[in-house]
Amino acid sequence: MKKIRVIGIVALILLVTGAAVYFILGKRDYQSYEVVQELETSDVLEYAEVDGALVRCGREGAQAVAKDGTLLWNVTYGTMKNPKFVFCGSMMVVADIGAKQYLLSDGTGVTKTFSTPYPIQMVSVARQGVTAVLMNGEEKDYIYLYDKEGTILSEIETVVARDGFPLAIALSEDGKKLVTSYMKVERDEPDSSITFYNFGEVGQNDIRNLVGQVQYKECMVPRVCFWGNDTVLVVGENVVEFFSMKERPESIQKKEIAAEIKSIAFGTYFCMVTKNKDGQEILEAYNSSGEVCMKKVLTLPYVGLHTAGDEVVVYSYSGCEIYDVKKGLIYQGTFENGIRQMFVIGGNRYYLIENRLVRVIRLK
Repeated sequence: MKKIRVIGIVALILLVTGAAVYFILGKRDYQSYEVVQELETSDVLEYAEVDGALVRCGREGAQAVAKDGTLLWNVTYGTMKNPKFVFCGSMMVVADIGAKQYLLSDGTGVTKTFSTPYPIQMVSVARQGVTAVLMNGEEKDYIYLYDKEGTILSEIETVVARDGFPLAIALSEDGKKLVTSYMKVERDEPDSSITFYNFGEVGQNDIRNLVGQVQYKECMVPRVCFWGNDTVLVVGENVVEFFSMKERPESIQKKEIAAEIKSIAFGTYFCMVTKNKDGQEILEAYNSSGEVCMKKVLTLPYVGLHTAGDEVVVYSYSGCEIYDVKKGLIYQGTFENGIRQMFVIGGNRYYLIENRLVRVIRLK
């Protein structure tokens, strides 16, 4: 009898301890926030969050600062009329769209500047510095793959009459796979063609390294991207398709979207905001198999979103909603100085971008 009582007491202690741990670690409903750091800013065209650091991009240079305000690196590149910033891991490419120059930075401040034979229209970069550059020629468009020293690795030619107008390009993290989106207008309707290239060993046996092609009738596809190294996301006006592409593309999941796709973001999850015919704005989060993990109707006027880990931040010009994909809404609030952008840092910290200041805030 005594032994049974001891076992019961031990079980009760374990239950109480488990409940306490869950309460402390699992409960994440926040009621307010505090400012833990302020960073001055000026002449910034664009912000990006890269591995927990904030990158501030301007016409003449870019800086990366840690969440405590420490300067990580500073890059200057003179004045660009129309700079485009693209990141993959710590690698950054800054291309002057419409001109013939791009800069490659390795995330430590070391940079190299390269010239191209034709005006640049689009760029994409891999983790080790391989860069895909789409350029406009007089009669043809060209996609060059450059290594980090500027040596041409591969060249693709396209003709508008045959291939259509380029809409998007995406390079895999290892720099060996490329996806493009081109559009032709047939019978006053856009038809899109998604082309998959493999520049590794598998693609050497295929003409032009072309290992797959998918058509989308009466649909414009303005976005293609690699989610990790082996998953491709194709985002059209009314469709989202997930492809596995370890070597050749294979469709995982195709979703017809009966709503306007307003914005996408991806990290651990692929997140998307749509607006349905009733005017509702819907936030959805998908895993890499294309399965819906969270679906919420937004209650604030949507402007932008960002995701990292299990968290998704959706913000308006004056407030935000923060979701945990596994737990739902964990914070809702407004900010008196407004919001330009907002990024997840991790550990209940966030970058709050205002018009003149960047604040690091902590929820509590």
